[in-house]
Amino acid sequence: MYYIVTGKDADELSENYTGIGICNSGTDIHQRIQQAALDMKSNGMDCEYVNVADYVRSRELDYLEIRQEPDFENGIFETKLYHKTLNMSFLCDGIIRYKGKYYILELKTENTNKFWVREGVDPSHYNQGTAYSMSLQIPEVLFVYINRDVLDMKSFMFTPTDEMKQELVGRIEECDEFVKRLVPPPRPDNVAKKTCEYCNYRTQCRKDG
Repeated sequence: MYYIVTGKDADELSENYTGIGICNSGTDIHQRIQQAALDMKSNGMDCEYVNVADYVRSRELDYLEIRQEPDFENGIFETKLYHKTLNMSFLCDGIIRYKGKYYILELKTENTNKFWVREGVDPSHYNQGTAYSMSLQIPEVLFVYINRDVLDMKSFMFTPTDEMKQELVGRIEECDEFVKRLVPPPRPDNVAKKTCEYCNYRTQCRKDG
């Protein structure tokens, strides 16, 4: 978070055809599911895929800035939002209104090995779900995990606790304090090796020690 907010240069990504293909496949799967959700109402189901930007305006969530509107007709379903109070940008896959109740929709694609052992929301996604729930003032987040190899799906409901919300806000506020002083936060001792491998700021992090 610190490096993103302070505008540090990210490492140059080494792209190959498999990585590009995986990203394109994930995007395609997202769009197909979002289109299916959009069609539910016209197919007679008591389920509506809600325009997130319209939802933000109708609820007068003035602390959220709409930076990219969805365009359903052209296959653009995500909404880019910026939380002015928490200094946080995020892309929302959608909101579902099912039988009069609203749920945040979050789609995740993963490989077969991860999918078959999937028994709940990945803990690494807790902060994301918590941030979306707090921002949109919707208690429940519907996570849908899709096996990108054979397109099976599993869905799990996530409801962040007050403790999760407080912890997330605390982390953001702590990061903002480091940003104000332009001092990188100390690297956690318990950070996983895999986390570093997939981080876009490894070079800068090593320079900062």
